[in-house]
Amino acid sequence: MKVHLLQPKDRNVYETVAPFPNDLFEDLQLDSILQIMAKQDRYVYQSCRRILLDPLTDLSVIQYRQKAIEDVLQNKKSILELYVTVAEVVTDLSNYKDRLKKRGNPSAAIRVIDSIEMLDILAVGLEKLKAEITNTYGHFHSENFREFYDTFLQEFDSNFMQMIHQKRQTLQALQVGGEIQISAQLGAGLKSERFLVNSVAEYQSKHKFDKIESLFSTLIKKDEIRINYDDLRLSADCKDLENAGLLHIANYFDSFSREIQRLFESLRSQLAFLYGCANLHTHMSGMTFPVCFPEFDVEQQSPMALDLYDLSLAIKTLRTPVTNRLSDGEVLLYLVTGTNQGGKTSFLRSVGTAQLMAQSGLFVPAGTFRTCIYRGIYTHFIRNEDITMTSGKLEEELSRLSKIIDRVKTGSLILLNESFATTSEREGANIAEEIVRAFYDNGITCFFVTHIYAFVKKAYEEAWERTQFLQAQRLDDGTRTFRILPGEPSSTGYGMELYRQIIGEAGAGTDREA
Repeated sequence: MKVHLLQPKDRNVYETVAPFPNDLFEDLQLDSILQIMAKQDRYVYQSCRRILLDPLTDLSVIQYRQKAIEDVLQNKKSILELYVTVAEVVTDLSNYKDRLKKRGNPSAAIRVIDSIEMLDILAVGLEKLKAEITNTYGHFHSENFREFYDTFLQEFDSNFMQMIHQKRQTLQALQVGGEIQISAQLGAGLKSERFLVNSVAEYQSKHKFDKIESLFSTLIKKDEIRINYDDLRLSADCKDLENAGLLHIANYFDSFSREIQRLFESLRSQLAFLYGCANLHTHMSGMTFPVCFPEFDVEQQSPMALDLYDLSLAIKTLRTPVTNRLSDGEVLLYLVTGTNQGGKTSFLRSVGTAQLMAQSGLFVPAGTFRTCIYRGIYTHFIRNEDITMTSGKLEEELSRLSKIIDRVKTGSLILLNESFATTSEREGANIAEEIVRAFYDNGITCFFVTHIYAFVKKAYEEAWERTQFLQAQRLDDGTRTFRILPGEPSSTGYGMELYRQIIGEAGAGTDREA
């Protein structure tokens, strides 16, 4: 049985939307979001990270996943109980397999005993999961959960559970000394071949070598042959055959057990993500942060948002965030300028995080969010100084950007933050115009936060089409509101103002102490 809570069973091929997931993770500061989703559960953290950084391009799959998440948000207690039940079974299996590894290479008889213990864990796990599903049946209403519940209860019905019970009894019969009936053919050199275990039964005889009553029953002659065990060599050969039979049985049950294990592991991974979604939504609602499910317009080429905010910053500060908006319009290029520490980078993160969450099927940090589906999502943020770098910062920036250019395609989204700021104004303006123009001409949506005034001024004066100019708001008294508004490009980031505030205060303090 395969689990399809997050995607329909007929959808298996996706485009790679985020070829540089580590950059997205770092630049959008997703760790704080994932920490809330995980609630200190490392497995939930890793599952949510993997799925969040693997966004979708198929609208039907996104909407299918949205329905599962919407269902979960109405049944947060039930999803927790389901996840805990499955996680406990997988943990028991993992601990047991760790113990097996320490044994080394076990004998055939030990392999059978191992198969019994593994089957016991799986049987108990299936019973627990079946009870949990039965208790929560009818709580969920999405196609995702209804199909999973119905399929599970159909495949793992009372007949199946009785079959598992019988298999356990079969293995236990071998553990206490059962009988294996093996058939084979005589091949070249009178060697046995094509062995087949016909049956396993409880051991009835008390004689030392009567575990195997019949070893050879050829396909040509249906006569049963009795073996005289007085011959020690023949006894050893019979023991080898017995071991072969036991290994065959162990391998059969191992294959059966692995199939059930895959079910639990797949279910745990998908439930972990859904449980993480419930945790995040609970946190956002409890903090009264704006939250909504996005709408998609496949013909739209730019996002529209009301009350959009940087979720990672809101989580860190534990405060209702300052929100921004993105207006309707077929915009390909957003040029953001303005005061230092005015909220430009947070604004950029808010756009990237919302789009990433939207294409992962999640709710988003906004009051309203309508967007298209991008075929690629990229970030290029300035990096902190690295003392191990063997090349200049500009070279490092261009190297990372080159990798993006090699992968980016029409219909992608790229977020540039202070790119090309490590060189002169003139050189930075030339590089920025060349690269941003290439993105623009190839239908790639670009948000560019920059202090390269010469470049932005030229674009503004030439009135580039499908371009929106935004700036960080600063009041006349120098107050930063952290709002990003449409406006003429700013020629200064008021860096000296910050310098005087910080350095001046420190200097004044030094003077006073002197």
